[in-house]
Amino acid sequence: MKKRFQPNISWLLFLLILLYLFFLSWELIHRKPISIYEVNTSKISDDTPLYGMILREEQVINTDTDGYINYYQAEGNRVGKGDIVYTVDANGEVSAVLDELRNSDTVNTDKDDIRQVIADYQANFSLSDYSKISDLKFNINNIMFEQNSKSLYSDLNKALKTAGKSKAFSKITARTSGVIAYSTDGYEDISQNDITAEMIYQYNKITKQSVRTNEKVKAGSAAYRLVTNNEWNLIVPLTDDYVSEMQKLSTVRVTVDKDGISFNSPVELFEQDGLHFVKLTTSRFMERYINDRFLRIEFNIKSASGLKIPNSSILSKDHYVLPSQVITKGDGGYGIIKQFTDGSGNRTKQFVSLGNYFIINDNYYVDSSVVSGGEVLLNNQDGSDYIVSSMEPLYGVYCVNQGFCEFRPIDILYQNNEYTIVSDSTDMGLSTYDHIVVDPNNLNDNDFIR
Repeated sequence: MKKRFQPNISWLLFLLILLYLFFLSWELIHRKPISIYEVNTSKISDDTPLYGMILREEQVINTDTDGYINYYQAEGNRVGKGDIVYTVDANGEVSAVLDELRNSDTVNTDKDDIRQVIADYQANFSLSDYSKISDLKFNINNIMFEQNSKSLYSDLNKALKTAGKSKAFSKITARTSGVIAYSTDGYEDISQNDITAEMIYQYNKITKQSVRTNEKVKAGSAAYRLVTNNEWNLIVPLTDDYVSEMQKLSTVRVTVDKDGISFNSPVELFEQDGLHFVKLTTSRFMERYINDRFLRIEFNIKSASGLKIPNSSILSKDHYVLPSQVITKGDGGYGIIKQFTDGSGNRTKQFVSLGNYFIINDNYYVDSSVVSGGEVLLNNQDGSDYIVSSMEPLYGVYCVNQGFCEFRPIDILYQNNEYTIVSDSTDMGLSTYDHIVVDPNNLNDNDFIR
């Protein structure tokens, strides 16, 4: 007798599981993975740093006599006409008395100001520029000098009278008001017409000379520099792409690279020797850059701050644009009232919910699944008919915080080849830490993300 066939249940289950794993693996291998990106606040800046040359109303004041110079004004101080700037003595006796006064116990130094100078230096320190160390030393010495010289001249007079040497020096006062500086670079008399691009490109070869010295100086030597106007100019040579950008602007935001200080300036373009320049003017921060002749700057043209997203995540969806007059509120939330005419000429009305809609500039952007072109809507203000016609593309991304694709509109502030900065204040738009689809191709609204 033939054996009756009895299927092996365990082998059958094993075969089914094997087939299931095979098809599952096949789908995973051939299915394109969906990448998710977390939105964060960031800044994009594609501005190319440029160098500019500073022009000021300034003059170098020379000493009229030989001798040893002692100063009574700290650098950056504003002096009035007739204020004491320095004294000159022929043999150095005044310098010795001043040294004793400065080293006396009556002199106090406020360490907070020095700490602030050191903190600023530390924040802007760069290993590629060791020359800033000498600036740090100068700034600290300048603070100590400013604090110690407040009553120095009157103390000097008392000390010299006591020693019977009150006529041992000459007092030199300021000829006009301005801001004191104690360095020169040879460009004090340069005007706008003298500037060339080659001159600006030599920014790293400038030699700054300090006029402060303990040595005896000769008549005709530079004693100090006086800046007589708060307004100063920055002359910057422009590349062709910057010229086209600047022609669209009346003002521009400028950021100084060395310390991150920013200011607004009117844009004044001019040509010289076949080259394009922009003249930037401001009356701010003159004292801050009184010892600088060249500044490395950036124009805040190709930059923006906001929410950073990849360009590939952006998609465009056409929406019908409806005025607020056709929007009404019903039991199902905000919607529109469609009007239909049958064959007998009778009109009927139907309330339709807006679903997912977006409000931009008081206009309602509605999906094409809600309304179509040519449909007649009721104008709630005057009862007239409104025919749907206007359709515009709306840029946005697919947000997947809830596990499915939800369209969110975006307001683009700036875009480069890889990323886009969008506003964080768009109604029903993106927020920090939202999760969006990197490549939304082949995805639709409400698709689940696995």
